[in-house]
Amino acid sequence: MAWSNLPLPERIEATHVDIMRHKDFTRMAGVAMIGAVKFSDTMPTAATNGRDVIYGNKFCEGLNRKQLRYLVLHENGHKMLHHCTEYKPLAKKYPEHLARAADYVVNGMIEEIDPTFTFVERPTDDLLIDKARFANKSILEVLKELIKDSEEQEDEGGGQSLDEHMEGDFEEAEAGELKEMVEEAVRQGVITANNLAGQGSRSTVIDGALAPRHTDWRSAIREFATSVCMGHDLSRLSPPNKRMLPLGILLWSHFAETTGELVIAGDTSGSMGGIYPVLFGEIARICEIANPEKVRIVWWDSAVCGEQVFEKQDFASIARALKPRGGGGTEPQCVLDHIRQNDIKAKGIIWLTDGYFYGNNNLQTDIPQLWGVIDNDRFTPPQGKLVNISSLVEGV
Repeated sequence: MAWSNLPLPERIEATHVDIMRHKDFTRMAGVAMIGAVKFSDTMPTAATNGRDVIYGNKFCEGLNRKQLRYLVLHENGHKMLHHCTEYKPLAKKYPEHLARAADYVVNGMIEEIDPTFTFVERPTDDLLIDKARFANKSILEVLKELIKDSEEQEDEGGGQSLDEHMEGDFEEAEAGELKEMVEEAVRQGVITANNLAGQGSRSTVIDGALAPRHTDWRSAIREFATSVCMGHDLSRLSPPNKRMLPLGILLWSHFAETTGELVIAGDTSGSMGGIYPVLFGEIARICEIANPEKVRIVWWDSAVCGEQVFEKQDFASIARALKPRGGGGTEPQCVLDHIRQNDIKAKGIIWLTDGYFYGNNNLQTDIPQLWGVIDNDRFTPPQGKLVNISSLVEGV
């Protein structure tokens, strides 16, 4: 049957098959199978909530096969990159900017994979696309530039959003399950792409969809600090368990003995200063709970430029007492060298950095590490755990 004679639901199904068979876009085929496909007479173009997709009947009926492929890939690009579910605080604070940033990222990804338009065709002439400016940039990187343009009253670029951006209003457990389903679908797509074309797509944006982002950094730091600072449980009869003494029962009393200190390694590059009061305000509260023997803040750039040591009674004042030093270069290896050379008994290291490093950094140690990385979705920790932190979410 000719394409023009196919009902719209069958056209969408045919487009899904086309994507599945394409050596590069097949990475997104599994994502297209997640959720429901719906059709509406009132939807201007199309929309997704991160799981389901709604297609506007009138708009889609006028698209040829290549244009419909573009639209389907666009919607499933939002799903794959968690644009509707992972950025809720930013969606509330910067709704228009975030919607534009999401479209710039997804359209750029599609046209990066098919730059000669052999598989897709733009559905409209006024899409949000700027491959020169936003090539391979994440949604947060694009968003920051758009916000800066707006603040400086510069032109943010022409074009209109291709679709409606719906917030994925899911319960926490449902959202977690959806995220796992999407990421597993992309992993399976990578396997299929490699089978079809050896290396498959080279899109760094698609590759980035496999990496978890935007962790609840407060909870992550709290869990890390508590786990590494937890003392060894010990028992003793002197004094005995006071709760049972009135009953004439002599039982062991239990206590915890903490050893070592928590090291917080603060990158002093220029991008970090504004967010430090927010971070250290939370860390001060966390330390009062985790109760390390000491908290040692090590300020570093290409070398250790200073340090501040806080005893337990001083934890509450950490955020107010900050005295960052340095600001040139970024070589975190100096922190590990400093710990080793000064025989610092560190129970754990919390790195606070933008993740842009210079020099030779091996960064291997037996000390547990947590990397709190600001506004850098591309960073992969050499060792330890990662938590991504957005200065935009924190209002800095």
